[in-house]
Amino acid sequence: MESGYETFFPGEPAELKRVGLAAGMQLGLDRLKDLQEHRDVEVILYFDEDLARNSTLDADYADFWIVPVQARPFMPLTVFFRTIAEWDPEFSECMHREPPTVEVLETGTLNRYSGCVACTRPYVKALLL
Repeated sequence: MESGYETFFPGEPAELKRVGLAAGMQLGLDRLKDLQEHRDVEVILYFDEDLARNSTLDADYADFWIVPVQARPFMPLTVFFRTIAEWDPEFSECMHREPPTVEVLETGTLNRYSGCVACTRPYVKALLL
């Protein structure tokens, strides 16, 4: 998510409504991983509750643009899994037994621009509980 220009538009994308995903629900991290892999959903995972509940994705990406992705209090789910695999190789084994719980804080549409090419896809802003 670091190249080009991105904008986030909170709302309820039809793709996420169809699978029953909405703000306020709690679910296993494995379900979000599955959605990202099979439904082309961008998942942004937060670790700091105050920031997650009181800020916007646009503001957070602007505020933390200079901080390496792995050091931010939020990151794309793909980066989270790659980073956690380096730090705790047994995490993926635990994910299958008892996945961590997340709360969906927001859904919407992510518009990503790279040059004159635009890509639109649904996103989920979630807090690791």
